[in-house]
Amino acid sequence: MVRIPAGSFEMGDVMGDNEYPEEKPVHNVILSAFELGRYEVTFAEYDLFCEATQREKPDDEKWGRGSRPVMRVSWEDVVAYCNWLSEQHGYQPVYNIKGKDVTANWTANGYRLPTEAEWEYAARGGGKKVRFGNGKDIADPKEINFDGSKENKKPYSQVGEYREKTVPVGSLNSPNALGLHDMSGNVNEWCWDWHDEKYYAKSPTTNPRGPGNGSYRVCRGGSWSGYPQGVSAAIRYYVTPVSRYSYIGCRLARTP
Repeated sequence: MVRIPAGSFEMGDVMGDNEYPEEKPVHNVILSAFELGRYEVTFAEYDLFCEATQREKPDDEKWGRGSRPVMRVSWEDVVAYCNWLSEQHGYQPVYNIKGKDVTANWTANGYRLPTEAEWEYAARGGGKKVRFGNGKDIADPKEINFDGSKENKKPYSQVGEYREKTVPVGSLNSPNALGLHDMSGNVNEWCWDWHDEKYYAKSPTTNPRGPGNGSYRVCRGGSWSGYPQGVSAAIRYYVTPVSRYSYIGCRLARTP
């Protein structure tokens, strides 16, 4: 885990790319300090949870397990994993899970999903004005695992290998200023927040945690299948909390 210092930043389309309306309006956010995983959760880590709880292990598409990011895990799977891992480390679990009803105790010190605001602040290396999660403004397939095909080129991307699958976490060796790897590309990462396309216009300034309810949960960062604009630090994705896809995984947060 990497300690992310408290601070404030401008959240949203700070680069003025005008790719997606949901990235607006740009608004100020103030965050308390938190911790975030240096890497995405791997198959090796998640498989221990499955073995301990007798859950079926997620499919790896025959790409390999070990240090590759876990994928095909639902939001509901991941909050259960957070509570299990908290108990293994002697922390207080964050989530109260009653069927599909999940509430969070924000004073607990256990593992949890980052909020959407925490995720973007960390992806930008502490809220800096940068386009991608490795702290750079140009997406290079040598540094970010995304679809860098020629036909998808943008003014802010370079053409390069389209791998069509995940890579081991940290293997591209392009961390941002906070030492976080793969914040853009590889797999999308589940966040806590319910999705609301108009939330930015009404978001509270301090420690926003998303709407109180909804039909979809937010995931951030883009994936191995994403186009250049789809792996920016500002892009907002949303998926039903029961969905399991090969382009969605997770990264854990914690309140120290």
